[in-house]
Amino acid sequence: MKLQELGNPKYIALETFRKNGQAVKTPVWTVEQDGNLLVWTQGDSWKVKRARSDARVRVAKCDMRGNVEGPWVDGVVSSISDDDQVKKSMASSLRKKYPLMVAFVSLVAILRGENKGQVVMEIEDA
Repeated sequence: MKLQELGNPKYIALETFRKNGQAVKTPVWTVEQDGNLLVWTQGDSWKVKRARSDARVRVAKCDMRGNVEGPWVDGVVSSISDDDQVKKSMASSLRKKYPLMVAFVSLVAILRGENKGQVVMEIEDA
């Protein structure tokens, strides 16, 4: 199965791997772009640290709690970008897909002082 076959799901379970090989599953918002999946997250998050150490990932459709609702697809993190243009494009795509949730999460992040340091992870087929 290829990433494109997942479509543009509301949530994906992103599985990254620790140095010892143990998988860690995290539900995330995603945006499909040119057959790849983009994920917006904090640059210092554990999923980013694990992806930098081991670029292979698995993804599957899931609900907001991370309960997997379909088959797993193998992928690789092809880039982790903190480029302002990439982040602006991703933010725009997220606002279109999740208008109310992005507004709420953005407001909370601003109030908590956590609205800096985000990155965009691009996942492509393995």
